[in-house]
Amino acid sequence: MKGQIPVKKILSAMLLIVALTALAACGGEAATTAPTSAPAAGGDTTGGAAASASVTVNSADGATLKFAEETLTAAAGEVEVTFNNKATPGLLHNWVLVKPGEEQKAVDESTANSPSFLPTATFIGHTETIDAAKSSTAKFTVEPGTYSYICTFPGHYAAGMKGTLTVK
Repeated sequence: MKGQIPVKKILSAMLLIVALTALAACGGEAATTAPTSAPAAGGDTTGGAAASASVTVNSADGATLKFAEETLTAAAGEVEVTFNNKATPGLLHNWVLVKPGEEQKAVDESTANSPSFLPTATFIGHTETIDAAKSSTAKFTVEPGTYSYICTFPGHYAAGMKGTLTVK
């Protein structure tokens, strides 16, 4: 049993490295303290400075599998999301932004990625998967439109942990 734990950690680390390498190859910035992603399709091509917006979202308190804020609004351009896990200790959550209709695909991709449970390609931006009383911040670039955000930890999206981000 002792030999299996390091193998899982090594595989998880390798998957994270592959995902970050793929993001960097697509033009995203290398991750520092927060995950990043490449701009959404049709991003800013004007060469001008992008608008910047900050948004905070919380999980529901206790053992409820919901986001406290089920609708968010941000300005187009670079968006910084701070996700706070206010759940019962031991209840892990994440925040993943996807295009509408790609929610289940993101959940399916994340299932094999223990312990992070993050999708490998189907996302625009995401935070880390965190335990209760912790926060994670992510920066990504989006253009105007309507996006879905979900928790990809197993069973959480199916239980209703989802919301909508409107970018203007």
